[in-house]
Amino acid sequence: MSEISFSARYRAAMSECGGRCPIEAGLLGRLADHECRHGRLPFDRTPACGCWPQEGAAVLALPRADRTPGASRRAA
Repeated sequence: MSEISFSARYRAAMSECGGRCPIEAGLLGRLADHECRHGRLPFDRTPACGCWPQEGAAVLALPRADRTPGASRRAA
């Protein structure tokens, strides 16, 4: 069985997907297999989502709750 070169496979896939990039079209490389559930790849330059260990968790600032003593308690 003869081995087909990547450039030959790329040209064939390009004609199959109407001139678009076959890697982006998902015909070669299967980038989607390496995406997180948010559609990002490792080391992507879009905002971090926390799925990849090298970017850490996404931290969101939550509003502070009023913690004054007796503010939510009723008098007995």
